[in-house]
Amino acid sequence: MTKNLSLLLIIVLVSACAGDQINQSSSAGRDIEYDYAHIGLTPGPTAKDINISWLSKTARNSVSLVRIYGENEELLMTIEGTVSSAFSGNKTHKVSVLGLMPNTRYSYSVSSDSLNWSTKYSFRTARTDRFRFAAVGDPQLGSGTMASNSNWFSSDRTSAQAWKNTMTRIASANVDFVVGMTGEINEYQKFFAPSELRNIPFAPAIGNYDRQNLVLHHHNLPNEQGIERTGNYWYVYNNALFVILNSSAYPSSIEAARLYIDGFDRTLSAAIQENRGNYTWLFVKHHKSSTVLARHAMPSGLLFYVEAGFEEIMDRYNVDFVISSNFHIYNRSFAIRGGRIVNNSRERIRNPRGTIYLTLNTSGGLQYDNSPSPENLSPYTFINIQTRKPEFTIIEVENRTVQFRTYSIDSTIPIDMFIVEKS
Repeated sequence: MTKNLSLLLIIVLVSACAGDQINQSSSAGRDIEYDYAHIGLTPGPTAKDINISWLSKTARNSVSLVRIYGENEELLMTIEGTVSSAFSGNKTHKVSVLGLMPNTRYSYSVSSDSLNWSTKYSFRTARTDRFRFAAVGDPQLGSGTMASNSNWFSSDRTSAQAWKNTMTRIASANVDFVVGMTGEINEYQKFFAPSELRNIPFAPAIGNYDRQNLVLHHHNLPNEQGIERTGNYWYVYNNALFVILNSSAYPSSIEAARLYIDGFDRTLSAAIQENRGNYTWLFVKHHKSSTVLARHAMPSGLLFYVEAGFEEIMDRYNVDFVISSNFHIYNRSFAIRGGRIVNNSRERIRNPRGTIYLTLNTSGGLQYDNSPSPENLSPYTFINIQTRKPEFTIIEVENRTVQFRTYSIDSTIPIDMFIVEKS
């Protein structure tokens, strides 16, 4: 056992849920021979850690083991995690690997029975001086066919293939991880189909069409905040703190929305208290954007979040960036605080003293929303773009500078680019 690796047992929510059957004839995201499905990575508690998860269906599968190999393919460690009942006869396997070396390539394989091992996959840990990650909006993997008014189509005109193309573009940017929506409408065969998800950690935010129990069975979330706040979690990556919130529900009143806002408050408070003084940047990722539409144009399920205090919580905890999706359009706000614009810089923003809200377009192209009319657009908006193409955003964090570049899938020229600095 190397001193840089240790065992963390992750206690997971055990819940039976119908749907999302494993297709035994498909090889998407699985090792057919030994029945390993949807093998995927999630960021661990810090940049030195990695979380691994997969599903299995065979009766003999009663353990969760991961072998970690070094850059010369030498076996470094065999680590045991947890196995729990999931849904439709499946088991969910979760293992956490802690204390990895920075800027190092590792390989791994998994076993559900301690006898048979999956194919080897690999990942690389981040550098300590800077890191790069991608943010994506809804992959939209439901009914399949891309929007008929799209300005770009995948080879078979499906959102599943477009999602694969998006992940290929993201991988070419050498990102350390991805933050975004999950398998929307629970199409996890399609979600895990890109081979890049065996090599690049994906930090999910539960979307409005996701079944949250399925998200928990398919992903190994770090610092998950318990049953009361299911799907809220956080992790630290070098000098940045990431807090993921579950805003998938549609509250029916301000009072109902306050229950969710209270949960967000507790999650942010716990993350900040544990990491106070150890981060420069604070990112929040959730599903429902609050800054695309003016209040009079918001659907009630979103307006109740705002009126219950969502943006006030972002102010209270000095959140730098809020990344969301839901509207299937690209929208960037000015820096706002206390309900007003506090910095109207556009391309280079120094000491914004407020929160910048970024709403991302779809990464799969099943549906695009129309651009709001001027009277319905939020007064906080700096830029609002509808390309009708799958998009992704590359974000680079280096010390006291964060750079954002958002791309359409068919171009290397950003549709939007900006830099934020703190002195």
